[in-house]
Amino acid sequence: MYEFATVALLGLALYKVMDLVEDLGHLSRATTVTLTILFGVGLTWLLDYNVYAGWGQVFRKDWMGVVGTGITIAGLTTVWYGIIGVLSWYAHRSPAGTGESHIRSAA
Repeated sequence: MYEFATVALLGLALYKVMDLVEDLGHLSRATTVTLTILFGVGLTWLLDYNVYAGWGQVFRKDWMGVVGTGITIAGLTTVWYGIIGVLSWYAHRSPAGTGESHIRSAA
């Protein structure tokens, strides 16, 4: 369970790093995906973290688990993008009764 929480929070941290990188200038989608994967693998390489070892998975070489963990963390940034998008939408919607209603009355 701790392994999943660690990977999820590293994915959130990587999402925010990529958010900051995108604020520096406009990047194409391919560049963003490539940088996300490279930063994810670099982060796990720097931390020497292999989540699959915690789950009992064995690879032929240790570096394969580290790279796989980096790719997993990079993939979780997409999940965080969706979660942050829903939360920001929810925070910016108008409170009940103060905004315009899109439902028209029949009478």
